[in-house]
Amino acid sequence: MSVSRLSCATLTQRLPARAVAAACCALVAGASVATSAQAQGIRFNASVDGSLSYVVNSSTGGRDNGDLVAEVRPGFTLSSRSGRVVGSLSYSLALSRHSRDHDGDGVQNQLSANLSAELIERWLYVDVTSSISQQAANPFGQQSVDGSALDNGNRIEVGTLTVSPYVRGVLFSDVSYDVRLTGSATNGRRSITADSTQVGASATLSSALRGTALGWALTASTQQVDYRAGSESQSDRYSASLFYNVDADLTLTVRGGQESNDVASISRTTYNNYGGGITWRPSPRTRAQLDSDERYFGRSHRVFVEHRLASTSFTFASSRDSSGGNDASGVGAPVTLFQVFDRQFASIEPDPVLRESLVLAFLRAQGLDPAATVAGGFLNTAVTLQDRHEVSAAYAGRRVAMTLQAYANTNRILDQAATGAARETVRQHGYQGNASYRLTPDSSVSMSGSRLMTKATPTQSGTDLKSLSLSWGQQLGRRTSASASLRYTVFNSATSPYREAAISASLSHRF
Repeated sequence: MSVSRLSCATLTQRLPARAVAAACCALVAGASVATSAQAQGIRFNASVDGSLSYVVNSSTGGRDNGDLVAEVRPGFTLSSRSGRVVGSLSYSLALSRHSRDHDGDGVQNQLSANLSAELIERWLYVDVTSSISQQAANPFGQQSVDGSALDNGNRIEVGTLTVSPYVRGVLFSDVSYDVRLTGSATNGRRSITADSTQVGASATLSSALRGTALGWALTASTQQVDYRAGSESQSDRYSASLFYNVDADLTLTVRGGQESNDVASISRTTYNNYGGGITWRPSPRTRAQLDSDERYFGRSHRVFVEHRLASTSFTFASSRDSSGGNDASGVGAPVTLFQVFDRQFASIEPDPVLRESLVLAFLRAQGLDPAATVAGGFLNTAVTLQDRHEVSAAYAGRRVAMTLQAYANTNRILDQAATGAARETVRQHGYQGNASYRLTPDSSVSMSGSRLMTKATPTQSGTDLKSLSLSWGQQLGRRTSASASLRYTVFNSATSPYREAAISASLSHRF
């Protein structure tokens, strides 16, 4: 193992612990630095949530073994939309205690960070993204909804960290250059299933003159992906692109090139690439993008269509690509409720800082979780071909807010080193819906439902997870709120079925 791979693995093993330490330090120092941070354009908010739940689960004895669960979740959010550092970081630490099932006691970290820094003005930059979340290790294993108190051995706490420094500038007044390095690491807590490292580099030269009808770009990239529970692969790619701006709203693109890798074959093989794309922006409220290329695994595509009305927005996204790709657009990635309403409120409040506060306040008033996403997905142990299709709709009225997200995923391992059941195609589809109604300016009721279905394969039986919840929220003060909820979950499986009912009460305070 090389020195660089060893250092990345060591870093990821310490990621959750470092995140916990950072959170504790930030919470202790938050009160003293908040005022100065606000003056510098940095927003800092600390919070603490406490909840008490009574859970009845058929797999643990049902009513005779009801479990009382207490949880405390301190957290903070740090954001900046001006200056040389732009982005946001949100972290929370959940400490839980069970009255019966003490195997479920423990600590859970949740982190979402997306930061960009300008180290040298107009030349050297660095992008950092990081996350810690709970993910399913096996798509055919036991599944549970977010917030469930079930001690599910199939869910793993996974931390990811991506650092990408790059330089950007202009040569000879008419040629732009972009050279970047990317290092990424993923680590699962107490498991090697999720562990992987990815190191890559890319360089792009493109036409710098704006407003012209024709443009061009030359791109070269290299990437090394190493799955600890799987194998290592190396990929190189070169391409040339031509752009034609039909008008201010419509751009056509054609491209061609080659790529070589050892993913889909035992020995390194070279493949021809060719494809094109269309980008259409007829108005600030409507956007459509279509890209398609011939790749080593066949035809890839990315489709994204978005349209916003005064109170409603619609989004359709579809993608077919290999895992580990550098898809900066995020097409096909799960969408959170915050992202849905952030796009919806763009026409109301164009300033991103003010819009962020507006969206968070709106979701809190409706009793909705900003981090809620469409369920589905699982950990990859090799380079995988991923097909994802998703449609979402959102409505934001004076008293009523509704969201609906539906998706379908197909995953197939491309690595020829994989054998047996690992080679089988995994198909998942499901949906999630939320509806809330404001009873008064300070109180609301909401209902949410979700379903996740995994289809059977020749060697694995399918699963079906269904959940429905009803909640009530009350704003007790400018910074304090309380809520109560009921949830019922059914999981159908040939190996580990269960039914779970839970009643919860929680109190939240923002400092």
